[in-house]
Amino acid sequence: MQEREFSYEINDESGRLVLHGDLDEGATVQVRMLLKEITDGLTRDLTLDLTDVDLLPSSAVGVLANSQDTAAKQGATLVFVAADGTIAARVLTICGLPYDEA
Repeated sequence: MQEREFSYEINDESGRLVLHGDLDEGATVQVRMLLKEITDGLTRDLTLDLTDVDLLPSSAVGVLANSQDTAAKQGATLVFVAADGTIAARVLTICGLPYDEA
């Protein structure tokens, strides 16, 4: 399987952040900084779409879980979305993190 470079899209109107590609070590650092910036001032719910993620290591899962906790402390909800059968869906299930099916 060919590695895909990490990228993301933010839609402020819909409150949706879509991640693409491999969440390798470097990308995980980017995601940590991005989610910290977003969730520190979050006042409304945010959907994090992981459907197009090809690699989701434990370090990235930790970042996702911490961001979800931070959002909750702000009174908002960070909802993960993953399509059935994807890497993200399998990893979230194994780690016990709830998600909505895409």
